[in-house]
Amino acid sequence: MIDLQKAYISQAIYVASNELDKRIRYKQEQAEEAFSSFISAQSQQTNLPDDIDPAQPRIIFQSGPKQIVISQIASQLSLGFDSSEKGVNSQLETVLKNVKEIHRRIEQFKGKESLKENALVITMSLPSTATRTELSEFIFSRFLNMPKFGEIASSSVRVGYLLDSGYFLNIEADVYEKRGGPFKATIGSTLDLMSLPIIEIGISVKIDINSRPKVSEPGFISTGPDEIINLVKNYFPGEIYKLLNLA
Repeated sequence: MIDLQKAYISQAIYVASNELDKRIRYKQEQAEEAFSSFISAQSQQTNLPDDIDPAQPRIIFQSGPKQIVISQIASQLSLGFDSSEKGVNSQLETVLKNVKEIHRRIEQFKGKESLKENALVITMSLPSTATRTELSEFIFSRFLNMPKFGEIASSSVRVGYLLDSGYFLNIEADVYEKRGGPFKATIGSTLDLMSLPIIEIGISVKIDINSRPKVSEPGFISTGPDEIINLVKNYFPGEIYKLLNLA
């Protein structure tokens, strides 16, 4: 049903939160100094007022599948990938290298003393030739201990763990579809994405490791991404393959 040789990381997101900074939008020049050599794009100012939702983007860098978003309370790096011939392990090395570098630059920009919890979220896509119903049945039979009242039409699962190290580990599994293909666009027309043909279907597994529980500890000081990186290596991709009974 699933060929591990075709598995790939489709997205990786690293977030480093910080103490509220209502004047972050006035620091575009400092952001350019910190991030311009990391991402080949000029920053864009969203010009949002300082007194609205602090989680909304204030400064954005965008270069193809790489994006940096800066808000009053966090800095986020997003990396997107199409199906890759490099293999999951090689992709993971690229992700972790970028995580280390972006965190160093976030410390430079926002100051290490202002940083709070951080998180790394990685989504792995496992393409399949099976149908959505068959993939939903696979997730149901692998993870859920529930009666079958009828044919399984859809299923997904999300489990959170508090690790001994004080970090949260969240794992999600779901069925995904990618749609695409040529279409004719006319002035004033809208495109129904669901009308496009399915070009890829499979199971997606998302792993999220974050330090949120540790922030409440007395004397908490952000230690950067190293511990999260070590934990990711412990669980991804090996333990994910075992969860899916693929290893």
